[in-house]
Amino acid sequence: MRRFLIALRFLTIFPLGKVEKVTAEEMASSMGYFPLVGLGLGIILVLGNYILSPLFPRSVVDVILLALLVVSTGALHLDGFADTLDGLAGGRTREEILAIMRDSRTGAVGVIGLIFLLLLKFFSLNSISLTLKVPALLLMPVIARWSLVLMSLFSRYSREGSGVGRCFPDFVGREQLWGATIFTLLASVIFLGWRGITIFILVALLTFLYTLYFNRKLRGVTGDIFGATNEINEVILLLLVLVL
Repeated sequence: MRRFLIALRFLTIFPLGKVEKVTAEEMASSMGYFPLVGLGLGIILVLGNYILSPLFPRSVVDVILLALLVVSTGALHLDGFADTLDGLAGGRTREEILAIMRDSRTGAVGVIGLIFLLLLKFFSLNSISLTLKVPALLLMPVIARWSLVLMSLFSRYSREGSGVGRCFPDFVGREQLWGATIFTLLASVIFLGWRGITIFILVALLTFLYTLYFNRKLRGVTGDIFGATNEINEVILLLLVLVL
């Protein structure tokens, strides 16, 4: 329960439970519960969809659902997505990229990227059939947060010194990946059947490619890259539901 609460408090704005003196090892161990926290976020989205659908047109409901997801996570991953885009667009060397990513200011590329990301999320969600909308809402945050565990195990932290995401690649182990993977794979099968298995495999392959790219370009990953990976994989899941 302690590790679940650590994951919940890190990934969302919900201050449930009292957790004190969290070590880096405990933070990394909490990654095993990232997909479970994602399922909680999915349930919030489904409840919002159930309550709002009789009141508003579908397009309005979908905008509110995306806003609800952003608020529930404190825009944690969106910030990382924007910083990653700014760094990759503005830096030529590894050091320049990391310096730009650490800058608290968001550049033009980051802002434009956020706009396109949210538009793509909205139109993808809005285009999914009603029969698949609820399973997609449930599975989207689960698989995206599972992919962070996968990335952590096969990478190292790119920066020197401390950082928000340092504990994850430094201390996450196979135990956390196996637990998160079993949970996510079961959720994929339950919610989307064969489509879920296909999406799970494709997201895993894409996450390996992201990890390989950043390991080569930056000699590892950062907290911002974790955020970008989460956001990209949420969009990928919605697009794959449409394709399949």
